[in-house]
Amino acid sequence: MRLFRFRPVLLAAALTPALIAALPAAAQIREGLYEVEGTNPDGSTYEGRFLLQAGPAASWVARWQVGDEQVIGLGLIQGGVLAVSFVIDGRPGIAVFDVEPDGRLRGSWTTGGGMGTEKLTPR
Repeated sequence: MRLFRFRPVLLAAALTPALIAALPAAAQIREGLYEVEGTNPDGSTYEGRFLLQAGPAASWVARWQVGDEQVIGLGLIQGGVLAVSFVIDGRPGIAVFDVEPDGRLRGSWTTGGGMGTEKLTPR
């Protein structure tokens, strides 16, 4: 009789791996080099490179290279969102990126003078 009581539990245990395997894998933000495609608040566009590296105490170091300009920022990742603070031309800024299923990061940034956008594609 005890086996009868455990049948639903056994059935759930048997099906769980199959159900997990059927779910799409969630993309994760990863360390490495990305290609940048961006739009400034005035609508002009730019391209460049972005390097994301693990930093001290669960932080992340971000480096943008756009033309001759290099911008360095400090970020953190929570709930699949990357937030990075930076300074450009003496103005503090913030960028926030969501991870897409294909591993790209898509987000917005501001230095207080409007909103820009960026798409970061892993290399």
